[in-house]
Amino acid sequence: TLGARSCGSPDTTPFSTSTRYRSTEALTMGNKNSAHSAQDPENFLEEEEAAQVAAATPQASAPRAAKLFCFDTENNKWLPQSMSVVPEIGKQDDNDEPDGQVLELPGFLEVLVSDELRLTVDQSARTWHFFADGTWCLKFYTQEAFAETTNRFDNALFANQFKMEPTAENKQKVFNGESYSGCFTQDDEFWDAPETEEERAPPTAMKERRKEDGAASAAHQLQMGGLANSFLVREGCVEVFRNDADGVTPTEMTISLQHGANRLTPHKALLQDHERNMLLLTPDPKQRHSIFQMDLEHETVVSEWKFVKDGVEVPMADIATSSKSSQMESCHTFMGLDKNRICRWDTRTAQGMVDATTPVALEYSAGHDFSKKMCFECMATTGDGGTAVGSRDGSIRLYSDRSLSRAKTAFPGLGAPITAIDVSFDGKWVLATTDSYLIVVNTVFRNQKSGETTTGFKASMGSQMSAPRLLQLLPVDLQRSRNARLHSAHFTWITEQGSQERWIVASCGNFSVLWNFRVVKSLHNSGLSTQGLRVCTEYTLSAEKDEAVVESAFMHDRYNSNVNQMVVATEHDLYSCSGMELD
Repeated sequence: TLGARSCGSPDTTPFSTSTRYRSTEALTMGNKNSAHSAQDPENFLEEEEAAQVAAATPQASAPRAAKLFCFDTENNKWLPQSMSVVPEIGKQDDNDEPDGQVLELPGFLEVLVSDELRLTVDQSARTWHFFADGTWCLKFYTQEAFAETTNRFDNALFANQFKMEPTAENKQKVFNGESYSGCFTQDDEFWDAPETEEERAPPTAMKERRKEDGAASAAHQLQMGGLANSFLVREGCVEVFRNDADGVTPTEMTISLQHGANRLTPHKALLQDHERNMLLLTPDPKQRHSIFQMDLEHETVVSEWKFVKDGVEVPMADIATSSKSSQMESCHTFMGLDKNRICRWDTRTAQGMVDATTPVALEYSAGHDFSKKMCFECMATTGDGGTAVGSRDGSIRLYSDRSLSRAKTAFPGLGAPITAIDVSFDGKWVLATTDSYLIVVNTVFRNQKSGETTTGFKASMGSQMSAPRLLQLLPVDLQRSRNARLHSAHFTWITEQGSQERWIVASCGNFSVLWNFRVVKSLHNSGLSTQGLRVCTEYTLSAEKDEAVVESAFMHDRYNSNVNQMVVATEHDLYSCSGMELD
């Protein structure tokens, strides 16, 4: 049976109760143990232990041996477990377990090779850091042992994720190169570096206000508005909040999601037309061909539209605004996505006024049906209407605002499904979410023919794609989050040309996780994934909430003065947070 021997318990300090919407010192910024747990264990041992570990030598019969350490979160220290453990990577003997290759440390653990291990490697220190029901570190005696075992792990990960042998031919098919990192140029010309240490600093003095809702229905989505209001979508209703300089304030207004005899529970909401309307997409299999329009001024669901192309109803799995700022403008089109289809829909129907009782077909404006399996999952748009699409195989495709029939640029996937995606206003950066890590893609390149600088939304990047960077939690913080998945990552919300996104936020269990985007851009001596990508583990954890975070999102830039404002929704509470410096 797969599993690991326990090496400590999670640090779980609950958030203290507060009165309705009271201002508090909200965020215990980060975990004191985190940075310590990411370092070479030999640098933090007691004197006697350090001498014994330093004197250890590998046995001649075990050239791939390594020292094994486990992190004790309660006492904030590394505990030596073995001075000679030989990592074995291969297929399982137990047929009752899921198919795939496993990592075995004899006598300590046996776990499936996957992204859930959050493995980061440091070639200079010859270390592996990973999570398996605890925080572990392997320190190899030789570079040869480190390189060989890392290569074995990489091949096992490929085999488990893509269900094919890790041959050169198969890697060429998947990555269009010898390896994932081999698909990219290592030129960091367009990755900006911060100029001062202050620009690298984490949030320092964040405050939050907590609204104890007490609502019976659970929240599903936080829909931020850039004008007067923002919205919390719940089961059967939408709660309205007023935007202000200190975050969001309750209005005591709740709009029922009743449409005829049906009570809607949407999984995706979208603001439109100066934020006077909200479009609602439901997960109900019987209504996958429909979208509902709510009139926010009249506080009611007024119509149902059908997705119809060439006279046939088609399902939609995701929707997005036509551009990054179109919800605040007089825009009547929006984007739709299904697993093998991208569409642009127009809410100005040929029938004119929509009858509230009779479903009416939307106007199909543009799009493309793909013959091969694309497995699209999610989408987002730039300020000028470029579209980024994430897929189940982890690939990311960039489409121009002029054509949806063929991607201008396609970044190969690592195998983990993209569950959410965001794009910077200028289209230079893409932020993709997987359960185990975030991916930051730089789309800027220099066109070799013209010499001009452009983005992958405008022209094919080809061999000029720069390697993405991964953002992930340290193993000790995975323990704190009880190995929760990452979800719903966002950039700060900018809709003005020339401004730059400053922060990245994602949700994980009962926490929000903040990355300084300037630090992400400037990575030079970071750890690496086994695929050779730089990994950023310099981030800030929020204080733990009482229940799981549904979504964390930034307010529009117009509500930021010297700091960025952020809103965090749990199933039954809402928090307004401020303190992320703009400059």
